[in-house]
Amino acid sequence: MTRAEWRRFLLVGSLLAALLAYVVLSFRVTTDIHHFLPLSEDRELAVLSRQIADSELSRTMILAIEAQDVETALRASRAFEDALRRDARVTNAIEFLEGGPTEGLERALFELYEPRRLFFLGGDAREAEERLGDEGLRSAAQRLREELRGPLSSLVSRVAARDPFLTIPSLFERLERSRASNFMIVDGRFVTRDGRTAILFLGTRDSAMDARAQTPLLEGVSDAWARVSADLPETLRLDQSGVNRFATRTARAIEADIKRVSLVSSVLIGALLLVLFRSLRLIVLASIPVSAGIVTGSAAVLFAFGQLHGITLAFGAALIGVSIDYVVHLYCHQAIVMPEGGARASIRSILRPLATGAITTLAGFVALSFSSLVGLREVALFSVAGLSAAFLTTLTILPSLMPREASGVRARDGLVAGVERGLEALKTRRRALALVPLAAIVIVVSGLPSARWNPDLASLARMDPDLVEEDERVRGKVARFEQMRFVVAIGDDEARALEVNDAIAASLREASAAGELSAQRSLAPLLPSPHSQRAVAEIATSDATLPARLRRIFREEGFSENAFDPFLESLKDSPPSPLTFEALADSPVGGLVRSFRVGLGERVGFITFLQGVADVEAIEARVAAIPGAVFLQQSDLFNQAQLEYQRSTFELLAWGLLGVFVLLALRYREPRRTLVSFVPAVLAAGVTVSVLALSGRGLDLISLTALLFVVSMGVDYSVFLVDAYDEPDSRSVAAALTGALLACVSTVVAFGLLAASDHPVLADLGLTAAVGIATSLMLAPTALVLVRPQRRR
Repeated sequence: MTRAEWRRFLLVGSLLAALLAYVVLSFRVTTDIHHFLPLSEDRELAVLSRQIADSELSRTMILAIEAQDVETALRASRAFEDALRRDARVTNAIEFLEGGPTEGLERALFELYEPRRLFFLGGDAREAEERLGDEGLRSAAQRLREELRGPLSSLVSRVAARDPFLTIPSLFERLERSRASNFMIVDGRFVTRDGRTAILFLGTRDSAMDARAQTPLLEGVSDAWARVSADLPETLRLDQSGVNRFATRTARAIEADIKRVSLVSSVLIGALLLVLFRSLRLIVLASIPVSAGIVTGSAAVLFAFGQLHGITLAFGAALIGVSIDYVVHLYCHQAIVMPEGGARASIRSILRPLATGAITTLAGFVALSFSSLVGLREVALFSVAGLSAAFLTTLTILPSLMPREASGVRARDGLVAGVERGLEALKTRRRALALVPLAAIVIVVSGLPSARWNPDLASLARMDPDLVEEDERVRGKVARFEQMRFVVAIGDDEARALEVNDAIAASLREASAAGELSAQRSLAPLLPSPHSQRAVAEIATSDATLPARLRRIFREEGFSENAFDPFLESLKDSPPSPLTFEALADSPVGGLVRSFRVGLGERVGFITFLQGVADVEAIEARVAAIPGAVFLQQSDLFNQAQLEYQRSTFELLAWGLLGVFVLLALRYREPRRTLVSFVPAVLAAGVTVSVLALSGRGLDLISLTALLFVVSMGVDYSVFLVDAYDEPDSRSVAAALTGALLACVSTVVAFGLLAASDHPVLADLGLTAAVGIATSLMLAPTALVLVRPQRRR
């Protein structure tokens, strides 16, 4: 190498080493499928949907221990909780772990609510007026008399003088209802109604989609259970429910795909190069552009997004078969054409088609970068940065490191001879050759009308059926509230959001009475808005007739006339500040209320959970009548967003095609060459869609996007053939076609391996790209022979 080449080599090597160090230090992977799900144009609803998806709801695991009887279940529950708390992997990762009501819960409730009992005399001012009317007072006196005769008489007698309406005991009942669950409390532990299953709730600090954080936690849970079940002789079964389990299972599957694609692609491509070139040196050199592409792509995504999606990494593994195309064309040109000047002369000879192919490939990925999906923008950035690095490394580093002359290899000579014979056969059978594009057109005409859009977004996040069954088994025992439909109260601040929440609760109570809804789980009974709390208290404190009426009616019901003077005296006291969500969340009650609140930037939202929605339209109408209330149906949002994405992706596809066509037109400035370079890839895209349709597979978000890959990468084969067609050396076309064949094999192998993935996104991406690229290679020489553009040299 010359001194300038040494300097260039050291500069590129240092830059790649720095990028590799950045990747190692910043490496963070996510498997959140929401990155590949479209968001609605309604940005607030989209943000709200994502906030719910990443709220405490998704970060809470439910652990259900089923035993033969309640005593065994309770013993196992305590032992399991103790084992979990002793495991550092668990304690370092959790926000809370609850196997029963929080210690001090009742005292905390009393301290929070007793000074504010006047705020809770009714759910709203109207209800408070009814309770403080003569009929309401009489009902309160009768209820108090019954409670004093019941099993809790000692407790009731202690609070009755200051709370004749039994507001605090009523709040305990509201709290029990707010659990909205099918479990009860036995000996201080959560137990399901069947009396055989103990329940623990485990909340994680990190997102459920952060597989790196969740994996050690789940391993700790598994190990803790193994120790507990080994120590207890009884037959026990642990069922778990949690989004993190699906995320980590997906992460492991993607990791396995990455290893499989990387290993098999590397072995197959290495073996192919070894057979055709018989040089370990060339195999090692071929790894430089590939490594440069993967490192640069990873660094670019980590810098721009702060993390790498597992699907992006898997796609990066498939890029091994794409980025090596530049190397293959260089090797083939040097070994087959054998120009004077060796590899440097070869790179100069193929620079224009090499650059044209790289630019058209990048054009498709640049168009993809305008996608509304975060995940696809990641893939686009990874591809643009990675392929650019692979191309530039091939151009600047490899020629100076390659041997000056390529040694003869019988296998390669036989392949080239076969390619030349095949090309000559195509030239002599032009009429028969016309059947190839005709067959492609027939496939397109037959398949395109039956092409259908796959509306099932669940196919993008297909889940392990065993995990799904276990998850449903747990949720069936614990809670029956719907997971995809909510009502959300939104306000500029907490007070306004709680006012909206009060209105929602009142409207949904009417809906339940009308049979439109089975039940709701709302924060409103435990935390009305500050305005509502003050309004309720004012009903009591502003009524000058209340003391006399209360004494008279309670005396008529058998109570001493002065028994409730402490309550009447409290009406004269200055009221405390209304109860706030912060006070509730910071108390032992916090674990029961945190899931109701979601942050929306500068705004606040409170969720109401629904059960048994019988009339969706009626609920929608009720909610729509409340300013600030939103009836959120996740599936509807996804479907609406999918339609928007479908339209925008078609536009991206059209712009990508136009960009590639314009680049080719500017490159060749001649209609025949432009069409010969462009049409095969476009026809291959049509064949791909038709094959998917005829095989019963619908088009989805990913396969539609993959068509951009087909066109942008498939054009490369035609470009090399068209440029080689103008070369004076007759072996240039054979070198170009051999290089295209090897490049196609490496690409199809990589994407074909993705097509075998268990992950639906990777499978769709791999299948679409593999079919399209293979078809592009088949059509490229066919178009060249049929059209036969006039030689320029």
